[in-house]
Amino acid sequence: MAAEVEALCGLARRGNVKVKVSAFYALGHKRPPHEELLPLIQRVHEAYGAQRLMWASDCPFQVQNETYGDGLALVRDRCPFLSDEEREWLLWRTAEETFF
Repeated sequence: MAAEVEALCGLARRGNVKVKVSAFYALGHKRPPHEELLPLIQRVHEAYGAQRLMWASDCPFQVQNETYGDGLALVRDRCPFLSDEEREWLLWRTAEETFF
């Protein structure tokens, strides 16, 4: 998976590429709290910056075996490398800027 992550991060040089940060239920241990994914999220954050990342609920898939809150909590509560402003970008501002 390291090669795929580096390929994804390499796309950051293209200014119009944004990355959805989600599907935690399908990665790592595949169960909350998903903290093993923090290094991956941090690496992508380092490459793209918060203004080019957006969290997504992945509903209905997210709630088949977890709760909506499980996916949200990882970004909202467990990413110590994000400032409050960066967290806002990742959780809603990037999507708002992109889609509206």
